[in-house]
Amino acid sequence: MLDAAPKEMLSAIMEITLIEMSSRSARERWQQVQLRNLLNHAIQRSAFWRSRIGRKEASDADLASLPILTRQDLRTQVASEGSLMRPGLGLSISTHATSGSSGIPVKFYVSSVNMSYNQRRSLAQYFMEGRDLSFNRTRIRSIDALIKDGISVKKEKGWIGALGSLIKSGENKHIEHCTLDTQDCRKLVQELKKDDVGYLIASPRQIETLSCFFDLRFLKAAKTAMWIPTGEKPDSKLIEAFNDLAIPVRANYSSEEVGQIGAACGKYPGYYHVATSNVLVEVVDRRFDIDGISVGKVLVTHLHSYATPFIRYDLGDLACLCEKCPCGHDGPTIYNLEGRQSSVIKRRDGGLSAFHIRGKELRARADFTEYRMRQTALDKIVIEFGGRSELNASEVAAVKTFLKERAGPEFEIEVKACEQIDWGPSRKRPGFCCEV
Repeated sequence: MLDAAPKEMLSAIMEITLIEMSSRSARERWQQVQLRNLLNHAIQRSAFWRSRIGRKEASDADLASLPILTRQDLRTQVASEGSLMRPGLGLSISTHATSGSSGIPVKFYVSSVNMSYNQRRSLAQYFMEGRDLSFNRTRIRSIDALIKDGISVKKEKGWIGALGSLIKSGENKHIEHCTLDTQDCRKLVQELKKDDVGYLIASPRQIETLSCFFDLRFLKAAKTAMWIPTGEKPDSKLIEAFNDLAIPVRANYSSEEVGQIGAACGKYPGYYHVATSNVLVEVVDRRFDIDGISVGKVLVTHLHSYATPFIRYDLGDLACLCEKCPCGHDGPTIYNLEGRQSSVIKRRDGGLSAFHIRGKELRARADFTEYRMRQTALDKIVIEFGGRSELNASEVAAVKTFLKERAGPEFEIEVKACEQIDWGPSRKRPGFCCEV
């Protein structure tokens, strides 16, 4: 009755949904089978993993007793062994890399199965939450290349892939930009007003920049059904602004290496239901104290990582983990997610502090096209303002006073003007990064 492609996709989405919404015991049994298969594969194909797991049967291996996989460990395995999936299996293998936002990009391998899963898991979230597929989807993406008219727009008839032959979906719109100065923001807003926005996929920095020039109520008028933030954690004030507009915010917790890790709870902000069809999550070493909250390192085991195994991989993120969500979801749930350790301030006494600065707050003190803050020493923060050849004395003084109030009086603040910020190899552009 159905063509092969939509039938396969619908079947995969149903399977993901059943796994993640089934009873805890059934879900955990399924996960243990997947983990055993992954460990056996790693033992058979890799000397690197045999040295970490041992030559015993995978069924006898205790996950919590295995060593933590660091980025340097990952580089060693990839450099010495390459992909652990051999040719002839009918699967394509490709090279991927992290964005480099936390340092040197990390190279790894993925198979076509990983890419198919990521697409299906993304769609499964819409099914699990009962989202309306007839809404449009609008994605805003920053790119490095210069764009002649400031922004470029591409439209497609649907956004649900092979399911489009079975289910009617809205229009898919891709908007790309390089920088977002006043003129580009005006063009972007005009484009967003042309069609119903529907599901808006954009980074917090992009939305914050728009809010500096325009009242975000235009998003409500443009029929924005939901904002799905990408790249970084949205500031609480920005979330409040969307709540005031009655536009729900549903962040995903994911990484380039393993894909989907968790999806935001619709009832309790700041809680993420773990994508149990994709990963096992542990939180260890809870010795980090961020503003009085004890958090630990997030480790993930990617159940489908056969080309490059990610087993107890240290993401570099800090968070807490509970067995179930306050909303009643009976599955592991991440909360107090602070993101990268590089996104918090480090102090001389060993303390850590969250450091969330909104572009709108900085723009009230100086004009710029983009900005970047870096903690370069335990007592120094450097802030760069792009699109400026120089800053006047009052702007510099205002910025220094503001950042000292937020970071602490012990910090020296260096303010730099530059025509264009050198972001290096990173595709991400974090507003703040601790380099200490």
